[in-house]
Amino acid sequence: MMRWARVIAAAGFVAAGPVLISEYIFDHHALSQSRSETRALADRYLERTETVVAESLGELQALREKQHTSCVLADRQAYGTAAFASAFVQQIGVADASGTLICGEPMGSLAQPIRLPASERGDPSVMLGILNGPKKDRQAVITLRVSEETRLIARIRRESLDLQAGPEYLIDHTTIGIFLDDGAEWMSIAENWTPEKEADAVTETLTSARYPIRIIVATSASAARATMAPLKTIVLIVSIFGGFSVFIAGLWLSWGKDGSGDVFTRAVENREFVPYYQPVFDLFTGELKGCEVLVRWIKPDGSMVPPGQFLPYAEATGLIRDITRQLMVQTVDDCGALYAAGRTLKLSINLTAMHFVDLEIVDDIRLIYADSGISYDQLCFEVTEQNPLKDLALSRTIIGRIQALGASVALDDVGTGHGGLAYLQKLGVDIIKIDKMFIDNLATDHSSQTIVETLVELGTQLGLGIIAEGVETVEQVEQLKRIGVSTAQGYLFAKPLPAAAFLELAWKMMEGEAPSASPEDVTPEKTERADAA
Repeated sequence: MMRWARVIAAAGFVAAGPVLISEYIFDHHALSQSRSETRALADRYLERTETVVAESLGELQALREKQHTSCVLADRQAYGTAAFASAFVQQIGVADASGTLICGEPMGSLAQPIRLPASERGDPSVMLGILNGPKKDRQAVITLRVSEETRLIARIRRESLDLQAGPEYLIDHTTIGIFLDDGAEWMSIAENWTPEKEADAVTETLTSARYPIRIIVATSASAARATMAPLKTIVLIVSIFGGFSVFIAGLWLSWGKDGSGDVFTRAVENREFVPYYQPVFDLFTGELKGCEVLVRWIKPDGSMVPPGQFLPYAEATGLIRDITRQLMVQTVDDCGALYAAGRTLKLSINLTAMHFVDLEIVDDIRLIYADSGISYDQLCFEVTEQNPLKDLALSRTIIGRIQALGASVALDDVGTGHGGLAYLQKLGVDIIKIDKMFIDNLATDHSSQTIVETLVELGTQLGLGIIAEGVETVEQVEQLKRIGVSTAQGYLFAKPLPAAAFLELAWKMMEGEAPSASPEDVTPEKTERADAA
């Protein structure tokens, strides 16, 4: 029963984890984008409204300067000419002190007599008001005082504020309100949606610094989140496929011929997981700098199971901790004498997120390497980014204790996993490893060159060591040397080797002999991401 529970739990974690994380990230991005679009829309409407008011007021001021301030024929002709020439003004005229329109041109635009709010002594020379009437026909007027008894007025066209603005996905889910400071509504634009229909609507309010105008724009948060639906669907499909793959792998691994335990657990108990060693070289001198320890599953019949088929299951079930412990013990048996003789050699061991949930890994390191031929300062532990670290504070504590022993810590797969630059900032690592993804096109792709150069510059400024992974061509080596990377590993030099082959290579190089390599050793092959374990 426990066997099935572990399989189901592992599959559920792989399937549900990315979905939940992506749901939060996509929704957060959609709302952030919606807020930006809503603010930009409010900015555009405020800018247009201020322009309309300023130009309309300018028409009135020009008429006042030319002494066109009465209802005589010449003045009325000037009003009509100015209104006809303006893009925003529908009618210009004169109102008396009580707010009654005395005359206005063009007269043809009047559907009925218009009453204005009565003006009073002491009012500012410029007033902005809203004409009473049906909401859909409501218009704004600007008045400019010319005497104690009269004001020039300009009635603004409603279509002056018609803007085709905003992203298409929000057009049908946006309301725009233009108000005066006293709350009077100048214009309201709404299609089929209003803020009252949605509790978490995105709202932006802007107030003019020049005129008593306020703009309120509200958009639908649900409509914004809906734009992420295609991406969410892709993540869901990929996650379901991943969970199903882990479930099938778990069933296969746990399908034993007897009830003594599942196949994978028995493989761990039988120590079928062995270390392979990939050499690391100095690009300038050709000197062997050390190696990275990679895991391989060698079954009793001699067949090898590819890492990609068991590492996700090992990490999901926590068995990776037992496997890592076995690998470290085996490195002492394999390399103790070599590293005792070559004190400058480094041994890199991969740790996953499962190693950073408690301090057990620190005790394991101390217990295994304390009296071995491999000293603490020859050890390097690589933090992989394939799965996110759950507790960065605890992870930083564990890394600090590893470094206190004298070992160094590297950040593997920089820029390709969950942590990115946040891990560099918070974990206090000593070395960064540039992922093969960036090295592949280093000699031909400008963006890859820029990324690698940036990582090298960043590492140099932070005082970090730098190692390039997945080097497969001479051109890549030349580019890395030009950028300033001196240490690398990859199939150009050697693929991951069993212990005997690695020891033969290392002893020969330490004795000053050129290493012999078969074509198979140096032929580039497709590197599996699952090698990191």
